[in-house]
Amino acid sequence: MNIKMELKELIVLLEKNYFINVHDKTEELWRKYKNDKKTRNESFILKAFVNAFAYFELIKMQRYEHAQNIWLLYKKYENLIDEIDSINKIEYKKIQKMIYEKREEIKK
Repeated sequence: MNIKMELKELIVLLEKNYFINVHDKTEELWRKYKNDKKTRNESFILKAFVNAFAYFELIKMQRYEHAQNIWLLYKKYENLIDEIDSINKIEYKKIQKMIYEKREEIKK
């Protein structure tokens, strides 16, 4: 499936630090992808992003221990971004980069 437009929307939301919105929209995409045999493997990347966006919201809520657990779930599937052959890979790499940039921002 080509979800480039949806991923570009996620990027805009992430740029604005709308973590709840980006989380919810990513979760919708993940639900579509996880039930299709053709996109099942790719769904794990979307699930990783769902966890990363939840991490940011938990940090805002000062729930640091839970945020760290969620971050580990992101890390568990992050490697799939490099491994998967997908027409959405460029957008996945951009979101991945943004996640690390946002993480550095909140550490300051």
